[in-house]
Amino acid sequence: MELRRLTPGFGAEVQDIDLSGDLDADTIDAVYNALVEHKVLLLRAPELTPDQHMALGRRIGEIEVHAFFPNLGEGFEHVSVLDSEAGNTATMWHTDETFLEHPPMGTLTQAKILPDVGGDTLFADSAAAYNALSPNMKQYLEGLTAIHDLGKIAELRYRFGSGDAQNLADAVLAERRTAHPVVRTHPETGAKSLFVNPTYTRWIVGLPPDESDMLLSFLYRHTVKEQFTYRHQWAVGDLLMWDNRSTMHMVLNDFGGRRVMYRVSVVGTAER
Repeated sequence: MELRRLTPGFGAEVQDIDLSGDLDADTIDAVYNALVEHKVLLLRAPELTPDQHMALGRRIGEIEVHAFFPNLGEGFEHVSVLDSEAGNTATMWHTDETFLEHPPMGTLTQAKILPDVGGDTLFADSAAAYNALSPNMKQYLEGLTAIHDLGKIAELRYRFGSGDAQNLADAVLAERRTAHPVVRTHPETGAKSLFVNPTYTRWIVGLPPDESDMLLSFLYRHTVKEQFTYRHQWAVGDLLMWDNRSTMHMVLNDFGGRRVMYRVSVVGTAER
């Protein structure tokens, strides 16, 4: 297994690996360690089947049935389907499912159908973004907690005309929310990173609304500065793995035609 760096800061392509067979424990460990170190991994896997996709996720940890994305159906409930024709394209910066108490620790997404051009995915290194903050800002953020809520998606859909009032009311009443530290410590590396995102984060606990909004707006802009980002131009069969504990990502909504991705996420725990 060889690694080729994708940017000077983070991301790597895994070369000379065959995902069609059973990988030995040493190879799985090497892939996982590379994921933790590089945060985003690219594997070229055009022949990967849904069964193999799930099996690879299970070698890393328990895999989840996604909270709201549709899936491939019976026997393949753990493979979510993100189809642009169904409106399932994540075009805002986010970290996966942070409204959960234990968001996924990692996600494995494969490109199945792509538009002729466009639909790239951007990634941001939230650990590098934290490291670039001033000592005073780091001190200010220490100990702050933010509320993350699934209902924010329903609110945005309602605001832009793709959802109705009942869906918004149901999402608010469901109370799919939790609190996370604004600065998260990676459970394996000990590295600190910013853990807020525009899709799910609502407010910072204990701050006046205008101060919370100002601070979150700054952190969102700061985290996605050019020096902290990687832009992936997909090819059919590409499998991207990312560490959900130290990155954000978004899809560029600049394409026409259909874009279909299969996704498997590995459940997060207090230890991982």
